[in-house]
Amino acid sequence: MDNKPFDFENRPDGGSDSSPTSDNELLNRLLSESAADVSGPEPSQPEPVSPETPPAMAGGAPVAPESPAAETLPQALSPEAAGEGMAQPEEAPVTEDEDRPEEKPKPGMGCLSTFSYCILILGISVLLAAFAILAANDMFALVKTDREVTVEIEDGATLREVADAMADGGVIRYPSLFWAFAKMTDMDNQILPGTYTLNASMDYRSILSKIKYRPDTKRVVTVTIPEGMEQDDIFALLEANGVCEAYLLQAYAKYYDFSYSFLKDLPYSDRRLEGYLFPDTYDFYIGEAPERVLKKFLSNFNRKWDVDLKARAENINMSIREVMIIASMIEREAKYDEERPTISSVIHNRLQSDLFPHLQIDATVQYALPEWKETLTSEDLKIDSPYNTYLCEGLPIGPISNPGLAAIRAALYPEETNYYYYVARKNGWHYFAATNAEHEENMRRAAEEDASAAFSEENSGGALLG
Repeated sequence: MDNKPFDFENRPDGGSDSSPTSDNELLNRLLSESAADVSGPEPSQPEPVSPETPPAMAGGAPVAPESPAAETLPQALSPEAAGEGMAQPEEAPVTEDEDRPEEKPKPGMGCLSTFSYCILILGISVLLAAFAILAANDMFALVKTDREVTVEIEDGATLREVADAMADGGVIRYPSLFWAFAKMTDMDNQILPGTYTLNASMDYRSILSKIKYRPDTKRVVTVTIPEGMEQDDIFALLEANGVCEAYLLQAYAKYYDFSYSFLKDLPYSDRRLEGYLFPDTYDFYIGEAPERVLKKFLSNFNRKWDVDLKARAENINMSIREVMIIASMIEREAKYDEERPTISSVIHNRLQSDLFPHLQIDATVQYALPEWKETLTSEDLKIDSPYNTYLCEGLPIGPISNPGLAAIRAALYPEETNYYYYVARKNGWHYFAATNAEHEENMRRAAEEDASAAFSEENSGGALLG
């Protein structure tokens, strides 16, 4: 707005006022004060300006009244002072928000925000692209290390557990991606448990093809372990049925830390598990992990060695180790269940008598020999072994077979007899004696009967069972 004084004498309508000097001074002062106050706070509505001549200041000059803000200027001037030909525009009242100066953005802020946003988007894109490359490499084996690893898939393992096992073995990098791939390719329900040798350079499809079930592959094999079988013979039988290699079973039997209390104090040795591989019928997976195979035997034994058997062993002051050693000898010496408690009584009677420091059980000598013999010689009875009960006093160092439940019960519940001797016949039955003289008579008797049975068999062409 131009703040030059308005000349009422030369206004366009040619009119004049009676007090041009006073009016001009009043207008000039109003314009000056309104220009100074226009940016200030909104004033309250003033009282209308009186048309009377304002009081004079010292010196006789008239004094203009206090000027309101510029917004009230048209209200302060009367038509007579402003002149009839001058049109005064009406100004809208200024609100508080309009009166406040507009805040302007700081220079450069808009450019900086746009630049940061672009950097963020670019960074996310780079990360996604990098992950896509790594994921594609893991899935399709574009560039992977050529190295063999062994991975075990547990029986009943879920697909996620299989994926984790693959990642732990170093075959894959992203188990979640492997899981999704198996799901999408419908190969998640075809995985065969076992121990696999895989290559870290294989892609997902090759891995799943390697470990999946094939219709022409026998998934489960049933193996029956007879009572009295030795540890090494059990391992050979399992290998022959494709369950696991015998040397792996031997290594795990010797060194693996099985968490069973009955093995806690046993030294690590080649025959550490002898006596505890419970004879039974088992189902195994082909290529099953050796520790899982052995755990099936040990878990079965742990279930069979129940509270009643433990209580009985405590009542007769026998350790589980002593029970299993005696049971293993009974298992190898007795052919028929009816004789097991009687043979057990001979062993217990000898152990409790100072007159018989040696058990003199032929089965312990057979166990010490490299190979089983039909008939033992006097030299065989002298073999230097902690299992040879013709030389060592008391019980041998460990079990000589893996006994069944009947032999274990016979070891805990021997028949009450005064027998200290027995002699076996060819048909598997025994003669028992309390004295050495009776024993010698039984030996003569058994020899005659065996010879007669053999003669009859040769002449009849058939076997004769006594």
